[in-house]
Amino acid sequence: MKVKENTLEIRRQAAHILLGLTLVLLIEKELIGWEILTIIVLTGLVLSVLSRKYRIPVIAQLLDYLERAEVRKTTPGKGILFFVLGVLIVVVFFQKEIALAAIMILTLGDSVSHLFGRFFGKIPHPWNDYKLIEGTMLGFVAGTVGAAAFVPLTAAVVGSAVAMVVEGIELRLKRTTVDDNLLIPIIAAVVIYFLV
Repeated sequence: MKVKENTLEIRRQAAHILLGLTLVLLIEKELIGWEILTIIVLTGLVLSVLSRKYRIPVIAQLLDYLERAEVRKTTPGKGILFFVLGVLIVVVFFQKEIALAAIMILTLGDSVSHLFGRFFGKIPHPWNDYKLIEGTMLGFVAGTVGAAAFVPLTAAVVGSAVAMVVEGIELRLKRTTVDDNLLIPIIAAVVIYFLV
């Protein structure tokens, strides 16, 4: 069972990185903007709702391949929806370089922290029972490297550090946990905005 879970997590994080890098490239080259991202989010929302009742060809197979079973039953496509929604928000509210830096922190920092923590982490995170300090540290480094391609190094370091601290905290609104795919790019972008 552990091997199957690890394989799923590797697939999920690889898809996370591929999606993020693709969006960064398309946004940087101005091939997509907030309009296309809005259409993607709305389409994804409709597909998520329909996927609760129906097995939609291709979508169902993708969900089976990339999503945890418990999420697939309750909120299919939740991770990707919040990922693209987080990207949309930073694209709408921040200048392009800041948005791209924030997306890179989400893309690399979040994925690397999950994978490295899962496979190499030993020290429990003080604020989250599901995270490990080593993952957070390497996620910070990866996020910094990605963000530094678009903003000054100091802004990349601080933006990534704050975003990875927030990623390690499980924030809740009433009984619902706020998805870190939504929080990370917004927090990173706000921090970077004040530093550039």
